[in-house]
Amino acid sequence: MEYVNVNGQVQRHSEATLHISDLGLRRGYGAFEFFRILRGIPVFLEDHLNRLENTARLMDLEIPYSRAQLEGFIRELIGLNRLEQAGLQMVLTGGYSEDIFTPGRPNLILAPIEVKKQPERLYTEGAKIILHTNVREMAHAKSTDYLVAVKLGKRMRAEGASEVVYHDGFMVSEGARSSLSIVRNGTLVTARNGVLPGITRMHMLRVAEGILPVEYRDIELEELYAADEVILTGATREVMPVTQIEDQRIGEVGPFSKAIMRAFTAHVEAYLESRSVPS
Repeated sequence: MEYVNVNGQVQRHSEATLHISDLGLRRGYGAFEFFRILRGIPVFLEDHLNRLENTARLMDLEIPYSRAQLEGFIRELIGLNRLEQAGLQMVLTGGYSEDIFTPGRPNLILAPIEVKKQPERLYTEGAKIILHTNVREMAHAKSTDYLVAVKLGKRMRAEGASEVVYHDGFMVSEGARSSLSIVRNGTLVTARNGVLPGITRMHMLRVAEGILPVEYRDIELEELYAADEVILTGATREVMPVTQIEDQRIGEVGPFSKAIMRAFTAHVEAYLESRSVPS
């Protein structure tokens, strides 16, 4: 990716910098968003910008640009980098700080990221997850605090897992980089409290409501193992079925997962068609 945008200015990726007094670096204080770009179109952009605004409010950070300016920056980068299929991360930091504690004017980084397609077998055979005790601070905020997730990356790769799912010893909440839902007795269950409001999950639930009942409530750890089907959702994985938890198999890719995957694919296609520019 050749070009990025830092504080409203397009720069070459290799030359972009921030000062070392930035709180995103010194204190890990920052918010971010990540969304896919398909056929040159930022997928669910409106919802991602809404969530960025909400995270900024929760973290008491002021976005230094209007919604229209942000959209302009994004479309400019898509054009300059000739992006057809990629990802784009927006990072809003705590800004430069003289005492390395008090936030200043936030810095905003927009950077395209190459996204590799998930292996097809994960959708036909199902993925493996591992579990870890962790409760995220400010769960409704999409902050840059990925300390636990990054640390566990080595274990995930060693064990062939696609995701780590957090729990508090009694209730499961979400994946490190995804939302979690289960199918139990013909009902799709997902948590509402104490989890990040996933954009992909939100759209998945919209299409799932035409397939089976949806219930919002906490999911017990034991219930996860007893689920008929388990589903992860996220920008890069979309709708991914789970068939193994730690060393325990939990069945095959179920009929509801298959139906939801098909419906979600059609939903994304309809979104892209509605926003494509006629040639």
